[in-house]
Amino acid sequence: MKVWIDVLGCPKNEADSDAVKFRLIERGHEIVEDLNEADVAVLNTCAFISDAKKESIDEIFSIIDHKNRQKKRSLKIVVHGCLVQRYFENLRDQIPEVDALVGVASPESIVKAVENLEDFIALPDPVYEFSGRTSDGKSYAYVKVGDGCNKNCAFCAIPSIKGRLKNRKFDDIIEEIRYFVKAGKREIILVSQDLTSYSDGERNLVDLLERIDVIKGNFWVRLLYLYPDGVDDDLIDFVKRSKKVLHYFDIPVQHASGKILKLMSRNSDINVIKKKLLSIRERIPDAILRTTLILGFPGEDEEDFKLLKSFVKEIEFDRLGTFIYSDEEGTAAYSIFPKVEKSVARRRANSIMEIQRRMNLLKNERFIGKEMKVLVDETEGEGYAGRTYMDAPEIDGSVHFVSSKSLKPGDFVEVRIDSCEFYDLEGSVV
Repeated sequence: MKVWIDVLGCPKNEADSDAVKFRLIERGHEIVEDLNEADVAVLNTCAFISDAKKESIDEIFSIIDHKNRQKKRSLKIVVHGCLVQRYFENLRDQIPEVDALVGVASPESIVKAVENLEDFIALPDPVYEFSGRTSDGKSYAYVKVGDGCNKNCAFCAIPSIKGRLKNRKFDDIIEEIRYFVKAGKREIILVSQDLTSYSDGERNLVDLLERIDVIKGNFWVRLLYLYPDGVDDDLIDFVKRSKKVLHYFDIPVQHASGKILKLMSRNSDINVIKKKLLSIRERIPDAILRTTLILGFPGEDEEDFKLLKSFVKEIEFDRLGTFIYSDEEGTAAYSIFPKVEKSVARRRANSIMEIQRRMNLLKNERFIGKEMKVLVDETEGEGYAGRTYMDAPEIDGSVHFVSSKSLKPGDFVEVRIDSCEFYDLEGSVV
């Protein structure tokens, strides 16, 4: 059977779908890139916010339209993941063209649905044991160390979709990383809804990183989704002395107003967060600080927004992204009033991003004339695109450069930076 797979949403979904691909191939099926060649189309969905739900629904109907346009209408459609876990009954009633719906389930359950076209919905099962992954030609690989969340932030539907935090076994994670390093991956990206809460009952995140640090091979490690409260001195000190872990701190702060943080059910004290961020910079001068912010949370007024702008200017984040608040049923924030007009939230988000754009340009100008270690991601016309330690794939910027010698994804090279833009750098291999 020929199977076409599309993935929407976060890197955790990418890791899940890659595990599904591996198991399908093991069972004798073929993964195809062209939907026209497929017997079955498999879509991994997201339901985190309204835009993600809309994207998932649009993609489902796009696949249905493709099927209807085919002269040979034998294409079967399997939809799985967060959207199905959250809206199974609605999808079954309203989109009968889908042949199988599967919630947040193990790769084995998804493969079974693909083979038998059977629905499968149960309690979320977001983690599973490693049994192999496909080789996709990328320089990096996402390794999911856990999924689900215990924080219950007022704006977030993830606990109701994926359940409480479940972490993978320590040795299972190590086995997967060894597998990727042997396969030639040069960047291992650890992901979880709450990476700082990793524990196997005896060992924590720092213990895991210490074990990863002694794995032989030429690779680096990036940490995504560090909950502010969990970024403690032990973690900062380890990152500082680590041979593998990048000086890259992805810490979603969400807001800087104490009032809004309290409404968000975030336990963090903004003054404590501020001291922590400044401490990271003091102890690790080349550290990259990345964050995400939510604009337009219910009750946010102009004074709250001013506090946020001042915070962004003071900290001078190296990387920053914004979300417009999405009013999600089943979350605590759904019943918080007054709501903020979307147009007001967008204006505020645009204002924050304009501050960040100017800051990015000033920061990037400091690298002109310097040599930087770059991981090659892909060819790009007559040149190449890659990333320094400062940039996560598909999230941050890139380095665009030329080279007199042929390169391939996964190569490390030294690039002299000649010019820059707001988010990207340009140069040539030394």
